[in-house]
Amino acid sequence: MTRRLELALTEPDEVARLLAEACESIDDAAYAFVASRDGLVVASATAHEQPEDAVALRGSALAAAAMGIGDHFAAMSAHGRLQSTFFEADRGCVGIFPISSAMLLVVGSGQSVNLGRLTAAAKRVLALLQAPK
Repeated sequence: MTRRLELALTEPDEVARLLAEACESIDDAAYAFVASRDGLVVASATAHEQPEDAVALRGSALAAAAMGIGDHFAAMSAHGRLQSTFFEADRGCVGIFPISSAMLLVVGSGQSVNLGRLTAAAKRVLALLQAPK
């Protein structure tokens, strides 16, 4: 039996290391961060020169709010539990994914990445976070 990495607030350095590995190895992931559902940053990484904390600090509260709104839309429309929330802009995309009842994964793309490629990249980031030790 393999033990899966549990994303815990007590291991933010390990989560940050895995996010950095993901951003370096996955072309379509420009940045990634893990935030709590109440908008606090747990860990972050970026593939660019921009400090990852700049995106994570501003985006964590917005991600929590977006998922909260998405949860309400999913419940109102009786479509079941929300799996993700996406934003597509003219210079890239952002995806927000619940990874537990208390934590969110946020993955952002570069300019030429569409929603399909962002989804695939985010699934690869999540797989790295949940890979056996």
